[in-house]
Amino acid sequence: MKTPVFFPFVLILLMASNACQQSYRQEQLYGTWQVDSVYAFYNGFGYWQYEDGYDWANYVYLPDGRLEEVKYDNPRYFRYQLSGDTLFWESLEEAQGGVFKVLSLQRDNMVLRKDKPSMFGNPNEERYEIRFFSRREAEK
Repeated sequence: MKTPVFFPFVLILLMASNACQQSYRQEQLYGTWQVDSVYAFYNGFGYWQYEDGYDWANYVYLPDGRLEEVKYDNPRYFRYQLSGDTLFWESLEEAQGGVFKVLSLQRDNMVLRKDKPSMFGNPNEERYEIRFFSRREAEK
């Protein structure tokens, strides 16, 4: 069987996409971040949310690997780790956590994507959320 002519091009594209994977430093996260907007996608339908939602919070990333999530003046604590372009959270209080893909991490803004579980158990469902953050100045 003859190898298709386009096969080498596909292989080169796949290798290039893996090489272009962004790698971030954990120090870039340190500080307080607030959610500015959220884009939610479900099977071809998406919507933007620009006003504070029930699950919006401020997130304080500390140098010792702890994360403080503050909603309605109630803090929850996590451990976090940044590896390449993936951010891992693990709750210190309950069996909860998360995995986020870092789409962008700049000095004053950050964009995270979280894949969400299927709502109906269909393997063809596509569901995710993209959160846009801005850095908050430390309160004095």
